[in-house]
Amino acid sequence: MSVPILEARGIHKRFDGRPVLNGVDLSVSKGEVVVVIGPSGCGKSTLLRCLNLLERPTEGEVLLDGRVISGPGEDANRVRQKIGMVFQRFNLFPHLTGVQNVALAPQRVLGLPTPEAEARARQLLEKVGVGARMAAHPQQMSGGEQQRVAIARALAMAPEIMLFDEPTSSLDPEWVGEVLKAMRALVDDGMTMVVVTHEMGFAREVAHRALFMDEGKVVEEGRLEEVLGAPRHERTRTFLRRILEREG
Repeated sequence: MSVPILEARGIHKRFDGRPVLNGVDLSVSKGEVVVVIGPSGCGKSTLLRCLNLLERPTEGEVLLDGRVISGPGEDANRVRQKIGMVFQRFNLFPHLTGVQNVALAPQRVLGLPTPEAEARARQLLEKVGVGARMAAHPQQMSGGEQQRVAIARALAMAPEIMLFDEPTSSLDPEWVGEVLKAMRALVDDGMTMVVVTHEMGFAREVAHRALFMDEGKVVEEGRLEEVLGAPRHERTRTFLRRILEREG
């Protein structure tokens, strides 16, 4: 059996003594798309932040390519070069254009010359469908355009894995489809992805496996058609029923 590209083993996270994650296990293979679903406050976002060391687990280990990366001596910035993340909020620098936002990290972290970094940025902005907006500042863009710039920014570091934390939740409905289209293109390219989302249609289209979390634990996991189509646990069934009622 091949070694998973990304693994979480027994992850616990507490904030001021309050438990948020309670022994979460996760294994992701290269090229796999895993969706994480569950009610608000169940620990989904915290799990993603632990995976790329924006938060250090209180207990447990995170492994990348079979090597523990969550130890106290690990260089978090080096880890984040390999594990990109897209947030609910775009977090773009308002004083920079789209191309400058995307080129910044390759310049500062990878040491690329400005012309090379900006050439890479232009290519990625075209890839996610906002090439025409590369000279615009964030305040001149729609929410969907800003989120696609944020996706290009994460891709600019050439990560092995992409984490998405409800990337469409802060968008007006008219812009959601644009962002999902950009994410589908990454799936088609074989990108390994962990996606926290309530977009069940998108999950059914692209995901291989699903995890349902509640109260800081993984309640149910398995192949997508099993978790979404025939969930074993009543808590999962109740959650999915509410989501589908909302979508309907």
